[in-house]
Amino acid sequence: MIKDGKRRRSSRCFARLCSSSPLAATAVSNSLFNFFSKNRALFSVPLTVSVFCAGLAMISCLLFAGCGGDQPAQVEKFVIADFRNKLLDIEWVNGQEGWIVGSNGLILHTADSGRTWQRQESRTIKSLRMVSFVDTRHGWAVGGSGTILHTADGGATWAAQKSDTTDDLLCIKFIDQNRGFAGGVFATFLVTNDGGKTWEKPSVLTEEEEPIIPENISLEEKMKLLKEEFEAEEELEEEETLEVADPMINSIFFLDAQKGWIACEAGVIWHTADGGATWSKQNSGTPEDLFSIYFRNPQEGWATGLNGVLVHTADGGSSWQVQDSTADRSIFAISFVGDVGYGVGNAGTMVKSTDGGKTWMPYAAPNVQITSWLRDITSVDGRFTVVGGLGTILMCDPQNDAWEKIG
Repeated sequence: MIKDGKRRRSSRCFARLCSSSPLAATAVSNSLFNFFSKNRALFSVPLTVSVFCAGLAMISCLLFAGCGGDQPAQVEKFVIADFRNKLLDIEWVNGQEGWIVGSNGLILHTADSGRTWQRQESRTIKSLRMVSFVDTRHGWAVGGSGTILHTADGGATWAAQKSDTTDDLLCIKFIDQNRGFAGGVFATFLVTNDGGKTWEKPSVLTEEEEPIIPENISLEEKMKLLKEEFEAEEELEEEETLEVADPMINSIFFLDAQKGWIACEAGVIWHTADGGATWSKQNSGTPEDLFSIYFRNPQEGWATGLNGVLVHTADGGSSWQVQDSTADRSIFAISFVGDVGYGVGNAGTMVKSTDGGKTWMPYAAPNVQITSWLRDITSVDGRFTVVGGLGTILMCDPQNDAWEKIG
């Protein structure tokens, strides 16, 4: 007699093999018939008949129902709070409509202030790192391998735009329907003036070096200046100062159509006061990588970065000072509603300020469990929204410090 354990294992193998294709099912049927015919002595009559009939019934079902291709395929229901969903950026255009982008081409849209979210078809599997909308219809998203997507109907349809780069793009910002900026790895910086139909790579994020040795001086003076230059370089080497040649562009922020800032790897910050026509470098006061930059008015802003770094300016970026964020993990983004501000980051890190960003304290959101990194925070109509790993969407009313997990 066949042991029960072996019988169950054989049945499972039989089912898997038969389900592979009609030809496999037919072949198994013939083999089954021949086997029983040659080995009838090994099996009791009831067992032989029952197993053989069950096998034929299963094959018939597979051939005429399951394998015919006429049955509708089972579609996995989309769940936002899925461990596979990495939510990387959120953008609101008003208090009702917003978009989230993330891993594997994920785009989500809400029209009810974030209570519910619907998936939009991006037609890409590249991770999308950032999204920018100028109104409820016109938006862009960027991601891996130079991906740029555009919609002119609120995300009902998305189409790829030609970026002429295969480098990963990490950030994007449009200031109107025509003029926009995108940045990424290896200091990739793109500009468009026609809504993304064409993208250019201007050489605006570069500094013109003044000549070390002027031409209209004597040879003796030239040698003296050259010696001073060598000595200065040796001092820099002793201090182990490292300047990254092509810093990664992580964040582009525009307060209005003219004033904008860019945050980069190695503490690099660029500023424009003429809508991006020209850019000047600002001294951030830190060599740490900066992941985001945020201004609440033309004078006051913050940049966040690696190892909990937080720098603040009160003069539009002419000078920056390092603040104590109280965090030792990376802070990816920051946002304010009035004098209440939050920073979010790696491993569920959150910091909070209640005095307009003068001081910061560690923070744990009440009534919600955070088990992943938090990638972005933004505010609209007096409330905060946070997105992150494991499909995390959090919303907060700062007036009563009430946090809620969505999805």
